[in-house]
Amino acid sequence: MATRTRTPSAHPLFMQIKEMISERVKAGEWKEGEALPSEFDFARQYGVSQGTVRKAVAEITDEKLVVRFRGKGTFVATHTHEREHSHFFHIVDNDGVKVLPGTQVLTCRRRKANKEIESHLKLSPGTYVVIIERIRILNGQAIIFETIIVSDEIFPGLCSLEENLPNELYPIYESKYQTRVIRADECIRAVSANTREAEVLGVDVGTPLLEVDRIAISIKEIPVEWRRSHCLTRDHYYKNAIN
Repeated sequence: MATRTRTPSAHPLFMQIKEMISERVKAGEWKEGEALPSEFDFARQYGVSQGTVRKAVAEITDEKLVVRFRGKGTFVATHTHEREHSHFFHIVDNDGVKVLPGTQVLTCRRRKANKEIESHLKLSPGTYVVIIERIRILNGQAIIFETIIVSDEIFPGLCSLEENLPNELYPIYESKYQTRVIRADECIRAVSANTREAEVLGVDVGTPLLEVDRIAISIKEIPVEWRRSHCLTRDHYYKNAIN
């Protein structure tokens, strides 16, 4: 197999190697869960030292494209419920404990995207989307009202799974629709509960909520999900570790 090459770059050598390997992963050269070549093999392919490859692979691991297992090697990352929960869910109780939330789907409908949705998901005018409304339940209490919007072209028939949608959606995006989420951009601000949210969460209209507005990005660097979570934080808060 021919190794991809690039024109000279001002980036450090290990970053150039990282970019080339990342491109191959994103292009699907190795399937989810499949082992990548060894550091020695990559070093031979690119004509660099194993130390350079090691630094490059460490960068790719930090970006969650791959996972490394001591003594086994480096593998293309796959979504599991546990991984999505640990990596993408940041609500904990007042003791700092994170638990896997339960989920109740309220509605799932298909309609044409409006301009706001088109802008967030970079969709063409007239594209149909799927809109899911659900609540997340922690310790028997509904604490999050969540609206999830995805393209019907990318996720056809998602509403047909309404009664069987899992707590965590990214694994089903990957297993059923071959769309893998690798990162997300989030914006956080304070909002007030509207009538719908107040009814579902059992609070008064105007109760302060924490809004987590997320755009999920696929391995192909495409926005594939817009998720807006309104969280009741009387007994919970948002926790994120910065490394």
